[in-house]
Parts: sequence; C-alpha cells; structure tokens
Amino acid sequence: MGTVIAWIGEPDEDVPDGGGTNAAAPKAEPPDDAEGGGEKGAEKQDRDTSGGDAGARRGSATADRRSSAPSGRRDPSGRGAATEAPGEPEQDAADSRAGSPSGAATGQPADAGEAPPPQRAPEPESPGGELAVPGAGATGSGNGRVKASPYARKRAAELGVDLGAVQGSGPGGRIVAQDVERALSAAAEKPKQPAAEQAAEKPAAPAPQPQVSAGDDPYSEEEPSRLRRALARAMVEAKTTIPHFYLTTDVDAEPLLRLRAEINGIGPETPKFSVTDLIVRACALVLQSHPQLNAAWVDGRIRRFQRSNVSVAVALSEGLIAPTLRNLDGISMRETAERLHDLIGRAKSNRLRQEELSGGHMAVSNLGMFGIEQFSAIITPPQSSVLAVGGVRDEPVVADGQIKPGKRMRLTLAVDHRVTDGAQGAEALDRIRWLLEHPAALLV
Repeated sequence: MGTVIAWIGEPDEDVPDGGGTNAAAPKAEPPDDAEGGGEKGAEKQDRDTSGGDAGARRGSATADRRSSAPSGRRDPSGRGAATEAPGEPEQDAADSRAGSPSGAATGQPADAGEAPPPQRAPEPESPGGELAVPGAGATGSGNGRVKASPYARKRAAELGVDLGAVQGSGPGGRIVAQDVERALSAAAEKPKQPAAEQAAEKPAAPAPQPQVSAGDDPYSEEEPSRLRRALARAMVEAKTTIPHFYLTTDVDAEPLLRLRAEINGIGPETPKFSVTDLIVRACALVLQSHPQLNAAWVDGRIRRFQRSNVSVAVALSEGLIAPTLRNLDGISMRETAERLHDLIGRAKSNRLRQEELSGGHMAVSNLGMFGIEQFSAIITPPQSSVLAVGGVRDEPVVADGQIKPGKRMRLTLAVDHRVTDGAQGAEALDRIRWLLEHPAALLV
C-alpha cells in the first residue's frame, strides 16, 4: 500500500480539489524537533486522513499526473486534461506538499484498491494546442472574383459602376445587369441628408492640407466622389474605345429666337420654351428621318432603333449626368418641353427613376448659357452621337449682298465612326440646322 499525501493545514481550511482553484499553497506545519519529526508527522497524517481521505486522494492523483506528464502536454493516459506548466498555482501547491514534514514523495500513486476521482472531459483542441473554433477557416470561393454575368460586367464598364459595391440579386448572389443599373440609380436617387445627419453617419474628412513639392509649388489633394469616379472611368473608356469624328456647322438663330419669343408671350397657360427644348425636338425628328444615326455599336454588331430616345446633359455639383427622354417621336413640341422641364428638375433634386438613367440613342449638351461658342463633347456608350451646342452670338452677316447684324449659333456633332460615316453624319447635321432655321417645322 502506497503512502498517501495528506493536506497539512488548519482543521477548518478547505482541501484543494486538484483543479487549481486555490491561488497559493498553504503553509506547512514546522516539526517540533529534528529527531521526532517523523512520528509526529505520522500522527498528524493519521488524524488528517481520517477526516479527509477523499480530498487527499484527489490531491495525490493530481500530483501524480503532473509529475508523470511532460509540461504543457496532455496526460498520456487520456483521462485528464492538459497539464499546466511549472510555476502555476497547482504546481506550487504540489512542491509545498513535497517539502512537508510527512516525508511523502510527490507523484506516488494512490491506493491500488481505490477508484480514481472523476475527471472532466477534455476540451476540443486544435492541432496547435489551442481550442478549436467551429467554422474557422471557411473562406467561401476563395478566388477573390465578383460573381457577375458577362452582360452585367459590360453594363458596369459602360456606366462606370464598381461591381464590388453592387449587391447581386441573381442565383447565389450573382450580379445581373438590373443590379448594375439599380446601383447607379440609387446613387442618383439618394436624397441629400442634413449636415448634422451626415456628420453623425461618418466622421468628417480632414480638410486638405497644403503640400509643398520639391519645386516649391503648393498643392492639396482630396478624395473624388463616387459619381466623379464613375464619370472618370466612363469617359476614359469612351474616349479610348469609340472612334470619334466631329462635324461643325453655323446656324442662323434669329428665326428660332423669334418663334420662341412669340410662343412664350402667348400666356401663362402655354409652357415656356427654351432653346434646348427646340434643339431636343429637332434631334428627335432627325433620328426618325436618318436611321443610320439612330443606332449603336453593341458587341461587334450594329443595333438599329425604332424610337427616338434623346439624353440631355445636366450639370450637378457632384458631377455630370445625362437622363433620357424616351419615345419623343410620337409626342408634340409642347409635351416634349413639359417632359424635359420635369426631367431636369428631378435630376437636380436627385429624384430620377432608374430607367431614366440609360437608354439614350443620342445626346444633347448645351453650354451656350456659359458663354461658350463652340466645343466638342464625348460620346457616352452605348450611344453613337452627341450634339454640342454653343451660345448665340451677335455678329455681322451677309444677306442679299448686304452686311447686316445677325445672330449665329454653332453646333458640333460627334459621331461614332463604327456606326456611320462622315457623309451620313453631315446629312444628319444639315437637317438639324435646317429645322432650327425653319422652326415652324418643329411644331407639326
């Protein structure tokens, strides 16, 4: 029968359970003298073991596992949990008991006829010795690609939309073309928040700090807005992939301005016409009379359209957008003006509908109100042409062999050379000029 390790302490002191709950080992009772320490220690042991055999057995089993198993590894018997490294509270308690007057050696086994105390089930452990975490290491597809249909990728490139910021609605979260157009619409439709709400939603960006370059040229940098990034991508794609050619003509704007003044003077029941209203009407008629211009280059094929859809460039503080007026071929001049006024108003207040942000066959950009006489615009795919309108200027003209004051307006048509050629583009631009110089034809 082996020697039993006893707890040497005060009678009312708790016996440690081998689980490491006590923070420090109790103080051992010093021997009365060097020679009689063995007898007194044995008597003390008999007295203590009579009242706490179960606690002693638990302490002995714990000490036995510590001494027999290597530090930081599991008990080879598989019954106990992982052992603690030396220097922890349980090891200190075992060392203190080993040096007690009882003379018992640490790590001796408990009585052979007694069953070992119940042990807690070991925690699940990862190969590195740490607790296993359910689901750890799951990375999804792991290839880093955005799931999108080929047509959705093409529409994203055309509209300048970042696919990484689009929520897919297709099977398995796949992005489809409708998701791309919905994301662009959401960016335009998002209402402006009060300054207090915007400040609470995200921290204010630090003000741009002037920098000094090597040449003593101060500058500052700022992060472009989402719309500006989309415009940058779309313009680079348009200018590098569409072969533009440009045609310019001069229009006698005096008849157009005279008719506009007469219509606007009729009364409040008649909508006020602008120069842009009349130009959009002329473009809608030309798309019907010159179908070679009412087309687009799509995936290596020429797509011919039946209806007249005209986009109008609208300048916002965040950037430029071009909402679309659809089916202008079947409506009157008055309805065209009313729809255009409503479209521009909603564009400036971020209330456009999704379908109004795409679908144009031709675009009109008017910078005449800023004093610009002539400029060349960039075609926005998948459109095939854009008409740039300059301001009306006063200059002398020759008519019937005489010099007299006149009002002139310059138009520049940019055309996609993949869809049509210079001669056909010139015929279309000449027809626009004729309609503006004979504006009564716009009213029928």
